[in-house]
Amino acid sequence: MKRLVKRSGFTLIEVILVIAIVAIVTLILAPSVLVLVGENNKRSCENLKKSIETAAKMYVTNNKYSLGFECDSPNNTKNIKFRTLIESGDLRDTKLINPVTDEEISEDGIVTVTYDCSSKEFTYAALGINCEK
Repeated sequence: MKRLVKRSGFTLIEVILVIAIVAIVTLILAPSVLVLVGENNKRSCENLKKSIETAAKMYVTNNKYSLGFECDSPNNTKNIKFRTLIESGDLRDTKLINPVTDEEISEDGIVTVTYDCSSKEFTYAALGINCEK
């Protein structure tokens, strides 16, 4: 009399089928995930620029009179190096890394500060940080 032997486990066909399905799902989802990572890095870079500009605002607030902004002067624009912001303690990150390119940002980068006499407001622009890949 023959006995039926019950086997436990999966057949080779079942394993190959599952691997194929996982590969197809991965191929479908991978581009979406890569786009999200790129957008997140760009957002992080923009936040880094805002942090540097905020540090410049604090520096200007503390050193407004020594910087020499005068309404009589035609040039009310000053350049402040990142190094100056780090040395003053207004910029806490001593090693700046661009999240998009993973490159170190030079301490010689500048923030341009412009004073508008009519509105009595300052504008800030961090230069030298590229947030595009």
